[in-house]
Amino acid sequence: MHSFHWMFFLTMVGDAMSAKILVLTPMPWKSHHFVFQSIIKSLAARGHHVDYLTPLPMKNPPPNVRNLLVKDRIKEQMDSWELEDIYRMWLPRAVEYFRTNINLELIDVYKNEPVIKELLSSNETYDMVMSESQLLQEISAVWAHRFNALPVSLLVIGEVSFANLLNGLPDNPSYMVDYNTDFTDEMGFWNRVNNFLEYVLSLPVHFYKLREQQMLADEILRYPGWEGRPSIIRLASDQALVLVNNHVAVSYAYPKAPHVKDIGGMTLDGSTELPQDLKSFMDNASDGVVYFSLGSMVDVNKLTRNGKLQEFLSAFRSLKQRVLFKWDGDNMPDIKDEKIRIQEWFPQLGILAHNNTKVFVSHNGLQSTMETVYFGVPVVSIPIFEDQLKNAKFLVKTKCAIELDKRNLTREALEWAINEVADNPKYKEAIMKRSAILRDVPIKHSDEAVYWVEYVLRHGRVLQPAVVQMPFYQAYLIDVLAFIITVICLSILLLVVSFKSLRSAIRSGAKTMKSKHD
Repeated sequence: MHSFHWMFFLTMVGDAMSAKILVLTPMPWKSHHFVFQSIIKSLAARGHHVDYLTPLPMKNPPPNVRNLLVKDRIKEQMDSWELEDIYRMWLPRAVEYFRTNINLELIDVYKNEPVIKELLSSNETYDMVMSESQLLQEISAVWAHRFNALPVSLLVIGEVSFANLLNGLPDNPSYMVDYNTDFTDEMGFWNRVNNFLEYVLSLPVHFYKLREQQMLADEILRYPGWEGRPSIIRLASDQALVLVNNHVAVSYAYPKAPHVKDIGGMTLDGSTELPQDLKSFMDNASDGVVYFSLGSMVDVNKLTRNGKLQEFLSAFRSLKQRVLFKWDGDNMPDIKDEKIRIQEWFPQLGILAHNNTKVFVSHNGLQSTMETVYFGVPVVSIPIFEDQLKNAKFLVKTKCAIELDKRNLTREALEWAINEVADNPKYKEAIMKRSAILRDVPIKHSDEAVYWVEYVLRHGRVLQPAVVQMPFYQAYLIDVLAFIITVICLSILLLVVSFKSLRSAIRSGAKTMKSKHD
C-alpha cells in the first residue's frame, strides 16, 4: 500500500515537470556505470532528458538519452595500476596513490577529448549536472557552474571520509571508517589510534593532490565568467543532493548530512533470466553451484600466475558442486571438465537468484556484495583493493562470509572455505537476515533515487546544511575557541597583574605603617 502511494505521487509529480540533465562520468569503471545507468534509465522513464558523457555508452538508449562519448581507457588504466599486486595500504598512501593515478587520467580526458571542448563551448542549457565530484574527481563540479545548473553528486560506494567532510559531517574515527580501510565499527584501542592517525594524516594529502585538479580546471575549463569561479573544493562541497549507493544491510550505520541519501540497491531491478544452456547447467546441478567472479577490474590471468591457476582448478574439481568460473583478462584456459564452466561474462543477477547457487566466491565490490545479500547467497571473499577489504570485513563480522587472503590462495584454502560456507548453515541463515533488511523498503531503490532528484529540482538546495558554505574556521568554531582562549588568557593576565599590584600595595602599606611606628 505504501509503495502504491509513493508511485502515485511520483507519477503525478513527474507529469508536471521534465528536466534536462547532464550526467558526467568520464572514468571507465564498469561497476560505477551500472549504478549511473540505472538512475539514467529511471530518469528517462520519467520523461527527463539526459546527456550522458561516458566511455561506456548505454546500449539501445531511449530517445531522451544521448551518449556523449569519450575514450574507454580501462585497459591502459588497469595495466598501470596492477590491482592484483595492491593490498591494504596505509590510508594516506592509498589517497596519494589513487589520486595520482586518477589525476593523470583526468588530465588525459580534459586535454585530449573533443567532446569536452565541444561541451564547454556549446550553447547547451541544463537544469542539473550529476557527477562523481565527491569521489576523487572534484573537477567535475565545475560543470554545474559552467551551466548554472543544480549540482548533484553520486557516490557509488559508501564510507567516503573525504566526501563526509565536504558534506559538513566529518567522520568520528572512534567508530567510523573510510572505504579504503579494513577496520570495522568496533575497534580496540590501538585500532582506534591507527584509524584516527590515518584519517587525520590523509586530509593534507587530499588537499595537496587537489592542486593538480585545480590547475587543470584553471587551464582548460575556461568560459565566460570562469575568472570569478569558486575553487573546485568549494564547488564540490556545494551539492544540492548527494546520492550514495549504500545500504545499512551491507554496511555500518553512520550519521549523514540532511542532503546525503543512501539509495543502495538500484542495480537489483535487472533481469534474472538465464540463457537456456546455462539454466540447464544449473538446474541439473544436484549438489548445487559455486559461482566464482572477481568483478570487472581484476585480471584473473595475472591473479592466477605462477601456478595458482592449477591450485584453483584442483580446488574446483574436488568440490561436489558444479562451478561457474568468470574469467577476466587474457589467456582464458580451455577447461575440459563437465563440472566447470568458464566464460568471460555471466548474467550475475540470474545466477545469484537461482536456488541452486550455494556459494559466491567474490572480490566483494559493493555491487556484488549488495546483489549476493539481496539473493541470500553466502560468500567466500577474496578482496583485492579499496572498499572490497572493508566490505569483506563487514560480511565476516555479520557471519555471512569467510575471507581468504589473495596472497595465499592455495587449493587447500579454497577447498576448505567453499565447503565450510556451503555446508555450515550459519552462513546461509546470517545472510538471509541481511537480505530481509535490504528488501524491507517502502519503494524500489531506483524510485527513491528519482524521488530525491526531482525533490531538489523542485526545491533547490533546501536540504543542504549551512555548514557546507561556511569557512573552515567558522564551521569548526576556531574563531570562537580563539576568542574564548584569548578572553581566558587576558583574564588570567589581568588577575595576575591585579594580584601583583595588590601585593605591592599591601607591602608598601606595611612598610609605611612600620615607618610610622618607628
